[in-house]
Amino acid sequence: MTGKYAVPLRRLYSRLLLAVSIPLILVSTTLLPMLHVHMETRIDSLHAEAKAVLKVGQEALTRDINESLNYALAIAEMPALRRYLDAQHASLLTEPHYSLSELAQLSNFLDTLISHYPRYTKLVLIDNQGYEVLRAPQSAETGPRVAANQHAKTDYFIEASKLLPRDLYISPPGHNLQYELFGDDVIPVVNVSTPIFSATGERQGVVLLSLNWNYLTTALYQSMRLDQRADAVLVDAQGRWLLNSATTLTLGAVNFGGSFASLAPRYWQAMQQRNEGNATVDNHLLRFQTEDIRTQSYRSLAGNIFSEHSHYPWKLGVVLPQPSWRTLLDEETIVLWFLLLTYAVAVAFGIFWAISGQRQRQLRQAAQRHAIEVSDLYENAPCGYHSLDKNGRVVKMNRTELNWLGYSADEVIDRIDYRELITPETRHQFDQAFENVLQHQKGSAECSLRTRSGGQRHVMIQASAYHRNERFVHSRATVFDLTERKQLEEKLRAQAMTDPLTGVFNRRYLQSQATIEMARARRHNQPIALITIDIDHFKHINDDYGHDAGDEVLKNFTRVVAELLRQEDLLCRVGGEEFAILLPNTTLTQATQVAERIRQTVALNAVNITEASLEKTLWLTASLGVTALLNNEKSLKAALKRADIGLYQAKEGGRNQVVVNVSLN
Repeated sequence: MTGKYAVPLRRLYSRLLLAVSIPLILVSTTLLPMLHVHMETRIDSLHAEAKAVLKVGQEALTRDINESLNYALAIAEMPALRRYLDAQHASLLTEPHYSLSELAQLSNFLDTLISHYPRYTKLVLIDNQGYEVLRAPQSAETGPRVAANQHAKTDYFIEASKLLPRDLYISPPGHNLQYELFGDDVIPVVNVSTPIFSATGERQGVVLLSLNWNYLTTALYQSMRLDQRADAVLVDAQGRWLLNSATTLTLGAVNFGGSFASLAPRYWQAMQQRNEGNATVDNHLLRFQTEDIRTQSYRSLAGNIFSEHSHYPWKLGVVLPQPSWRTLLDEETIVLWFLLLTYAVAVAFGIFWAISGQRQRQLRQAAQRHAIEVSDLYENAPCGYHSLDKNGRVVKMNRTELNWLGYSADEVIDRIDYRELITPETRHQFDQAFENVLQHQKGSAECSLRTRSGGQRHVMIQASAYHRNERFVHSRATVFDLTERKQLEEKLRAQAMTDPLTGVFNRRYLQSQATIEMARARRHNQPIALITIDIDHFKHINDDYGHDAGDEVLKNFTRVVAELLRQEDLLCRVGGEEFAILLPNTTLTQATQVAERIRQTVALNAVNITEASLEKTLWLTASLGVTALLNNEKSLKAALKRADIGLYQAKEGGRNQVVVNVSLN
């Protein structure tokens, strides 16, 4: 086209082009950055949420597995189990040394222990030949005495038989069809086994604890489902699904032990490439990390943990739906059309900025909601959290820890040093751990906190430093409540050091306490003496009147002797009818007088027993050996031998005597 119409047409085309281009440029340069910021904000929030959920799951998994392993170790070190195995071995050689009352007491204790901890399905005691000798809970048909079930060919027995004290063997969940009938359901179990050794270091057998895997994973799953959109993932090194059978939002129906690698190959491939990280799969965010229960973080009180290598390590992850441009544009359709119309009529700027401001407020509100959720997770976590400045002053503390201590936030934050909350006995551990944090290292300490009411809470503190521009800002600490574990340890420690029949201390406590008392005697140049006692003709009492009568004689004898001793004197049962008394700050002459007073008092106190509805009165006598501990002796062994020689001479001399012996000849 030429002539007078050419230029107008070109202008028309230019104007049309400008009319189309300018609104598009304005829309693009204004809307796209806003959408980009919106998308980045939502993605950052999603990553923070996934990180928080995964951290909660990892803490729950670590806590529950460590508690399970610690309980297994505590049970394996029970003196009652060791004594029972000793008695089983003795019964093969001579006559049984374990009474029915003791067996019933042990069986009832184990049944009670299992019933109070639903994470366990059973406890089995196995001798060195692989035969089952005791089970909890006990069967209604067999009671505590179990038929000779054979465990010799099982992995948990074979592997545990090779281990050292405090080592554990753990079978993978549901390994080799290890499932059990629990109520009306068949559940997978994890078999935890550890060897039992005698006080002299002889291998006595194996204790087996079966963990209800559904119980542990249910707690893990619930802790990670704080966001209803989240799916928890736990698989082993072979790609087996380790959580309960469930229907997930992302993967559909997944059964325990099913092949996660086949069901979700892209997720499995992403998790295999590295130990931890993020990955985007099918418009979903996958955050994962590697967990290996054989490593130090899961050992807790255990020495070493052994299991099938092919099943480790595990992968723990969380899957969340990820926002996309399509979903974002679908949500903003009305805004887009409105902007296009307003730009077309040249009034779009004011409306656009108004809408943009509104959208920014929505983004801030969403960020605030996420911040509130994270804050709520922080404040109400099952463990305590706090932050300290470089001087140890509290700058932040969550509601959980405040409730433990019985204080409000206003009473603690920026007002007191955390060190003041720790008992004087455990402050050294805290000081050392905090010094490590100040030196840019991780610090941990097991301490006792003083509550407002005057009580104590035993805790484990794990802390690290937060830096900004390479300068220390404050510490971040996680506090785990160990009170229940400490109470159980104290109870087990008391059981380990006490004779269950008479209530006095046993040989183990005598040996450990003697070392302390002998060191104190050398330090203060004080004398210390030892008395050994044997009830005369005690075997005839058991043979003639039964073991119940013998038990009554032992308890009466213990009561009579204890009334004659000082508070600092140590009375211990070291054998069947054998006793020992450690006398601090006591000369040989004084100890001889005490022994003679005991001999006379025992002879004057009759024991009334009932046999076949007939009351009988028994008059007892005792033979005693007395010796003094030497300053250069580091253990009780030599003194016990000298006292036993005196005791033997008293028996040889006609019994009911006190013999002093100061030499081994």
